[in-house]
Amino acid sequence: MPMSRYEIRNEYSLADPDLYRAADKDDPEALLEGVAMAGLVGVLRQIGDLAESVFSFLFLLFLWLESFG
Repeated sequence: MPMSRYEIRNEYSLADPDLYRAADKDDPEALLEGVAMAGLVGVLRQIGDLAESVFSFLFLLFLWLESFG
């Protein structure tokens, strides 16, 4: 099962644009920190989508089982 569900075209659009503007262009560590933050936002989004699908399935299963009395 692949870990990534979505392919992100532009990771800079996931995080706050001020995060990238505030980083000094000559400071590669700050730039990498910003990219890591954008990646974390993407992973958290995927985890949220997975949780939504799992719990919606469980809810539908509960409703189906409840219909039997």
